[in-house]
Amino acid sequence: MPFSLFLFTVFPALLCISSCKDETARPELPQRIEILGIELRKVEPGTFAMGMSELDERIEPYEGVRSVEITQTYYLGMHEITQSVWEKVMGSNPSNFKGKELPVENVTWKESMAFCEALNKKIKSSKTLPKGMRFRLPSEAEWAFAARVDGNALRRFAWGDDFPPSAVVTNVADNTSAFVTGRILNGYADQFVVSAPVGSFPANHRGLHDMGGNVAEWVHDGYSIPSPNAELAIDPLGAQRGDNYTIRGGSWALSRLSELRLTFRACGERGRDDLGFRIARYAE
Repeated sequence: MPFSLFLFTVFPALLCISSCKDETARPELPQRIEILGIELRKVEPGTFAMGMSELDERIEPYEGVRSVEITQTYYLGMHEITQSVWEKVMGSNPSNFKGKELPVENVTWKESMAFCEALNKKIKSSKTLPKGMRFRLPSEAEWAFAARVDGNALRRFAWGDDFPPSAVVTNVADNTSAFVTGRILNGYADQFVVSAPVGSFPANHRGLHDMGGNVAEWVHDGYSIPSPNAELAIDPLGAQRGDNYTIRGGSWALSRLSELRLTFRACGERGRDDLGFRIARYAE
């Protein structure tokens, strides 16, 4: 019997070692997922300094630096939740400025959490939600990581480091908003008096839109001022209860440098007509 035939007959497992390994290899997670018209982008984990460390600008107390490590890959919404998606899930539209592709606004933190729960139930009933992968509000750390960390650099603004922006890059309080907001970013014109359809402006380095404007966004965390001596926080989700909850990102109603940089933090509990949210989910 030829030696090659002997190997195939007696030791077939030897001939499939490499192919068997390929078959059992962990499949690559998709870069983008979509459910009910909501598109989400994959964000790989990492460690970063969340907050404001630059010494050439005035640092607000709420912008204190703390070290954060994100250990789990997650998906973050490419856009703020639109009114059309909200209506599909919740059956109503609380927004002050109506438009199917405008971001939903005028929702409280609790209402945005209720949306996530309703979305999970809707998806689960159609058997498309993998076990344990529930949609939720992003943590503040996840939001900040996706917005700021660009390779080895930390972005100052959603569009980069220049202020005011040298091109039309986001929806903030521009010249057309003067009669609504009472204050504007002088010389800037994005042509939207209030909110704009999601995705109207270029995406950031991760393919995420409107991280620095359009509507500000609820995140998962209860609001607190970071301690200057805080230890490394690993996958912080923050408290789900409290008097106030954290808000991140600029909006069509904001124009000051401190309000538009990515370290800006606000808090509240009630809805506003310049406040919405996007959703997140662990990848596995």
